[in-house]
Amino acid sequence: MEDFFTVQIWLPIFAILNKFLIEGWFNLRDELEININLINTVQKTSPKNPLQNLLSTVIVSILIYLVTFSSFYIISERAFYFTNEYFISLGLFLLSIVFGASLSRKFSLVKQDKSELILRTLYLSSFITLLCLIILFLIPGINQINRTYILGSIFIGLVIESFYFILSSRSRKSQVSFVKQIKLSVEQIKLSIKFILLDGLILTLFCYIEIVHNIIPGNYKEKEFFLLGLVYLSWVISASATHKFVPAAVATGRLNAFEIQVKFYLRIISLIVISIIFLQLELSTAVNFIGALAGYSLVSSFLFMFLFADKIKNKTDEATVVFLKAYEMNDPVTSSNGKNRNGKYGFYNSEAMKSVVKHKLEFEYLKEYEEVFSVLDTILELKSFDIRKSVIINSDEIQDIHMRQPDSYQLFINLRVLNDQIKLNDYLLDVRKTLINGGVFVGALLPHHYRYRRYLKKHSFWIANTIYFFDFIWKRVFPKLPITREIYFAFSKEKDRAISLAEGLGRLVYCGFKVLDLAAVDDVVYFAAVKSGTYTPIKKFFYGPIFKMKRIGKDGKPIYVYKLRTMYPYSEFIQDFVYNHNKLEAGGKFKDDFRVPAWGRLFRKLWIDELPMLINWVKRELKFVGVRPISNQYLSLYSKEHQERRKNFKPGLIPPFYADMPKTIEEIELSEKKYLDAYEKNPIKTDIKYFTKAINNILVKKKRSA
Repeated sequence: MEDFFTVQIWLPIFAILNKFLIEGWFNLRDELEININLINTVQKTSPKNPLQNLLSTVIVSILIYLVTFSSFYIISERAFYFTNEYFISLGLFLLSIVFGASLSRKFSLVKQDKSELILRTLYLSSFITLLCLIILFLIPGINQINRTYILGSIFIGLVIESFYFILSSRSRKSQVSFVKQIKLSVEQIKLSIKFILLDGLILTLFCYIEIVHNIIPGNYKEKEFFLLGLVYLSWVISASATHKFVPAAVATGRLNAFEIQVKFYLRIISLIVISIIFLQLELSTAVNFIGALAGYSLVSSFLFMFLFADKIKNKTDEATVVFLKAYEMNDPVTSSNGKNRNGKYGFYNSEAMKSVVKHKLEFEYLKEYEEVFSVLDTILELKSFDIRKSVIINSDEIQDIHMRQPDSYQLFINLRVLNDQIKLNDYLLDVRKTLINGGVFVGALLPHHYRYRRYLKKHSFWIANTIYFFDFIWKRVFPKLPITREIYFAFSKEKDRAISLAEGLGRLVYCGFKVLDLAAVDDVVYFAAVKSGTYTPIKKFFYGPIFKMKRIGKDGKPIYVYKLRTMYPYSEFIQDFVYNHNKLEAGGKFKDDFRVPAWGRLFRKLWIDELPMLINWVKRELKFVGVRPISNQYLSLYSKEHQERRKNFKPGLIPPFYADMPKTIEEIELSEKKYLDAYEKNPIKTDIKYFTKAINNILVKKKRSA
């Protein structure tokens, strides 16, 4: 038991920690790597000679570790000559360095990579290097090599490499520093400084109590103090790599902030554990180190929650379910478009010159998207757009929007679906900002019902439905509920979101666009939307089961009618679009209204959606029987005379519609006129009569509201 920490005992623990770090790292790398196909746009800067960059990185890295290794050897042996032991150790050391660099992709780092990405890569490389050395040191005959100066060489080399890459990257004008990327308020800076000082104090207290206090002069060993220094070095590098001390600025929510903290603690503990294995420390010393780090992690996490729990807000724009609160739905703002005689939208304020946009799109940029080009050519007068003020990309990188000049484009096309755009509303507002007044945005959307169709094409009926069931729970239920939404966004990173057609189009209108038209190609909906007028930001949108709609009350005064939501989020913003494309069916409802899901139609048929209107009845804004409370847009469908007349009466819960069951808008108007004529003569008798007829139609004849 003298040397308890052998490789055989600790290897399972190490394997678990290594699996977490390596798999988590590669997932993170995949998220950070750029995978876009830009067409007719400026590419991100890259090294002019990738091979030259690779060779320079390899040479610098090898030289750094060669110098640090040789320096530690000379200091340790107090001699300037090199023995066979030195060359054996150096060979194993450099082999492990190259192996760690290859698995962590360290040699693929370029000088414009971000500081946090550089630190994560170098940290992982050192971790894998130690693992490789542990395995190599199992070879008989080389176990007596001094491990302390090898470990020192690795981490001093890590520090030098970190400074080299970070300073090189910041010296390039194309690199944006961390301070510029993440803007901190004065309050956030003060809070972060407080967090650093208190967290460092906690680490020092636990290290003193558990480690330093137990190392008395008689038990002094070089390894322990060296490992103690490694704890602080790991604390600094891990904090820089994860942004531990600025969670309010980088986290997308509380769960994501806690995830950052957990990754930080696991990085430190994992590195110290593997260093303990490599140094072959005794059991009592190892327990002291692990106990100190465990205690520090626990107290530090409580400190984090105390300082930042109320400072971190959810930063996603997913519509949130908020219970017992009604959301106000306003009437959408309409705007004119520039359609010509053929019904195509064109931009007719461009300079007088022969446009080549149509030719470029058809034979170059959309050569492999023939059906998409046909759709655009049907909706837009492509010849009217200036090629110098048009751009087409296929990207989900926010930087590809930020790099554009404001108010500079007539036509902006992005073939990447909206489902993959992070912070979708912010993305749409950024696109809108790049367009001039009347400019057109062409985009793509994968509606959720097409997701189901894709599963049916790939799998059998039962397998497809099983997959879609879990997809529905994960991508449509989890993002909407307050309890589960942060879990969803922590793992999904807002990619491949399940969005309904109504929500996608509604977000466009919400962000200041007017939808011109749309068409489906290979289960993807392509749309054209024009920048309409000025954009007035609306208060934060949330998705609640009860909402209130602005309606016309007695004397023309606005009232807000409460109803149970039966539509997809953002559906209320596309009322004009649905009316223009779907028109009205019998009973005055929109024909084939895609904004209403199956469960919404069921609620309407059972009158469940009307129950919250009892709130308006209690508030005496509605009476029991009366004309339907309608919006300004719907009111405009009536004759001018009837519009003015119905404003003299209080609307009701049960309209005359359910007594007469009219089918067209003209019949609805006539039904209301007959009711108002009778009501003016005898209010009580008329309301009783219409109430009786309505109840008979609903309960006996099974008539429904939709």
